[in-house]
Amino acid sequence: MKYLFKLLPVMCAVVLMGCEQQLPVPPNSAKPRTVVYSELIAGSQAEVRVGKSKPVAPGVDNQFDLVENATVQLMDKNGQILETLSYVRDPSNAMSVYKGKLILESAKNYKVQVLVPEMKPVTAMASIPPPFKVELTDTLRTLLNGRPVLRFHFDISPLPGVRQYLVMEALKQSVSLDTFFTYHGVRYHKAEHSDLYDQVKNDPSVTISKDSIFLNDYLRIPCYTQDENADNNQIGGLNENYNSILFTQMGRPLSTNFYINATALISSPAEAIAPVGRVLVYVKSVSKEYYDFLLTYEKVKRNPGLNSLIQAIQLRSNTTGGLGVVGGCYEKVYYLYYDTL
Repeated sequence: MKYLFKLLPVMCAVVLMGCEQQLPVPPNSAKPRTVVYSELIAGSQAEVRVGKSKPVAPGVDNQFDLVENATVQLMDKNGQILETLSYVRDPSNAMSVYKGKLILESAKNYKVQVLVPEMKPVTAMASIPPPFKVELTDTLRTLLNGRPVLRFHFDISPLPGVRQYLVMEALKQSVSLDTFFTYHGVRYHKAEHSDLYDQVKNDPSVTISKDSIFLNDYLRIPCYTQDENADNNQIGGLNENYNSILFTQMGRPLSTNFYINATALISSPAEAIAPVGRVLVYVKSVSKEYYDFLLTYEKVKRNPGLNSLIQAIQLRSNTTGGLGVVGGCYEKVYYLYYDTL
């Protein structure tokens, strides 16, 4: 998965007699729990992130403990093991990553089981939705409430007799520009063979080329909607920015405009707002449990529960024995190139 939703510990500020008081965090006897996050995407290999939660206490950060010795299994809906995922070291991730080799299928149910030594087993079911038809009919650079935006118009066809949970979002993926050179018929990576490169770079027979390597590093782009049918209207209205724009559809087509903040399209070294890279726009059909998680995450963003007069919102979860979510997803991705690579 491209990006990780962070589950932040929530504490309440206490307001008493009109004055603010700082109260010490009371002793916490809570035990760590296994945290599992996965987006099972049709046409891709399974990728599951695993971590351990921490009790809230003074001096304790809100990052998960890594888990490098878990047994992570992908099963069919009946519990038959399809494969055991392998641990992949990834320093850029806030959780430990386990990857499979099996290509996931649409319109299919999967079960994920995570076994961590001395912890409760964690299981979750996820249904990958069937394929759906989406058309991008128009794009336009414009202004929305004074903000520079890029507008997309999508037409999405309904699936007969199926309730669709639709998600639209955008990311900026960083790119690394690497130099390669070919000497005596052998291709070398300049960074790994810099001494040889310095020796032969002026040789007329040497061919030098540059390749763009896209990294596992993403910036989430704020997005907007003006559609009153979007479920985001349950949260904050039409004039706010969101991580995702969310729709629930049943047996009817959806024709809507989706807006993303245009300041992230082109990298500006002077402002350092966004990295050099490419823009990915996603239109997804997801499982209900995953949709509920994303919707409550948008609510948590706006109301983290730090006001004692407001009840904290709990993120939805579909895991048994632990925390987190395993979602099913069928997605369409649009790649946009604005930076010079």
